[in-house]
Formats: sequence, structure tokens, C-alpha cells
Amino acid sequence: MTDEPILPVNVTISAEAWDEIGCIRHIWDSQFEDKADVPVISWGRTILNDGRSWSHVVVSFFSVSERQRIAYGIQMLSGREVVFNTVPEFYNLFAGKVLRFAPSKLFFLAPN
Repeated sequence: MTDEPILPVNVTISAEAWDEIGCIRHIWDSQFEDKADVPVISWGRTILNDGRSWSHVVVSFFSVSERQRIAYGIQMLSGREVVFNTVPEFYNLFAGKVLRFAPSKLFFLAPN
């Protein structure tokens, strides 16, 4: 997590995205002893060796052992815990959007 103040969640999550988050949790739990705990939604940038880059929404987890360290950042969204880990620079990218998932696009933000 960053040292920035905690920004309130300003995005919703679609049913298909929640389903995929559940799949990621299952994969995580099958591969790591430290089980997945709280999903984290953030904005990331991918930069290739040739200098090309793009930005996109990122979904991952904080593990059970990390819970106490990130507890101050846990928020409730649709009755579920999430950490909305973004900074003011990217906050408006999420505003009023719906986090969706499609196999061809992975996670993406769509108008509400």
C-alpha cells in the first residue's frame, strides 16, 4: 500500500468480475501456503523492454499474513471487503465505472 491517504471506493464490481476474483482466490490458495485474504483493486502500468507501455486495472490479493498491516485500508463494497489501492492521480479513472471481466479483455473498467 502507498503512504497516500485512503481514498473511498468509487467503482462497483460486476458479478462476472466477482466470479473471476473468486477464481483467482482459488488459484492463489492452491499455490501458496499463505492464503488469499482481501482482494486489492489498483491501477498498474506495464512497460516492455522496447519502451512501449500501457496502463490497466489490476486485481490481486493481500494474504492472510498481511491483513494486520493493511487493515486500515480495508473498505466494504457490495458487502465484501476490498482494498482500493490507488492514488489521486488515478482516482478519477475509476469514478462511476464498473469493474468487469471478459476472457478476451481480462479485467477492464466500463461505464456504469
